[in-house]
Amino acid sequence: MNSIATNPHQVLGVAATATPDEVRSAYLNLVRLHPPEADGDKFREIHTAYQMLNDPLVQAAAYLKPIEPPELSKIIANAEKSIFRLPKLALLALGDTE
Repeated sequence: MNSIATNPHQVLGVAATATPDEVRSAYLNLVRLHPPEADGDKFREIHTAYQMLNDPLVQAAAYLKPIEPPELSKIIANAEKSIFRLPKLALLALGDTE
């Protein structure tokens, strides 16, 4: 199952306030345009979006998926690689002796 990174309403081309009948109609129209045997990847994206809007269990799983925090060691390693630079105004202020 794909993550909620893609908005299912956008994938199906329906408003967030769309009724279940409107969602189903949009789904069927898109499946006609992108049948699984001709465009499998697009069909999977459309089907996943439809499931997310149609199945409360899939919705709950997508929205309640825990967010993984970034690894602290990677943050520290990236910070150690970067060169610390003072802003130009701070450097100019250091040279001002008056």
